Amino acid sequence: MAAPAGLGRIEFPQVSATAGITDNEPSGCVAAAMPLGLSGFSIGAGGGWDKSTATGNGQVSGCYVVTGDPIGFMEGLFGPSITVGASARYSYSRNTSDKAFDVDGGFQFSLFPSIALGMTCTDIFNDAVFRTGISHVFNRSLKIHASYGNETWQSGAELTVSKALCVYSGTDGHTMNAGLTISAAGWKCGYGAEFHENAIEHRIGLTWRSL
Repeated sequence: MAAPAGLGRIEFPQVSATAGITDNEPSGCVAAAMPLGLSGFSIGAGGGWDKSTATGNGQVSGCYVVTGDPIGFMEGLFGPSITVGASARYSYSRNTSDKAFDVDGGFQFSLFPSIALGMTCTDIFNDAVFRTGISHVFNRSLKIHASYGNETWQSGAELTVSKALCVYSGTDGHTMNAGLTISAAGWKCGYGAEFHENAIEHRIGLTWRSL
């Protein structure tokens, strides 16, 4: 949902639920996404809340594959591909009674084998922020990501250790995070930790996808 053009890379219907603890207060989100067959469209929807900040949001997203096969291309099989996507989001805060509606948009372009480039514009109506990024797949096992926007760099990596185990880590220059996922029979269970200066935020997640 954070990069709606990325919905074009979803192969099967997926449902995810995530829960975490921040400052000893619970937070969480639920989301679902699915491709719409041969039409080239994919859709998604989700919602989240954070008790520590008394905020929540709901979002719907859509993506269209303009040309190519973004799924196969990132496996080094086909290409090039272009996908475009957009999201509509409603946010609220209990503390300030602030309510906001906004829209995100973006595209992804796969040009070289296993390399994807993308750009996303978030909060188009209120305070637009442009972010550009690149992803690269090494031997179908190691994925490296990097992006820049709002004067901030972000980077991350995912390593597929086996068919059942994937480990990952990333940073935005201020905080570090690391975690792992274990997969079996269409289910994926994950744990992640984000390291702040004086605290650690823990998060667990569960994802199901059709086989």
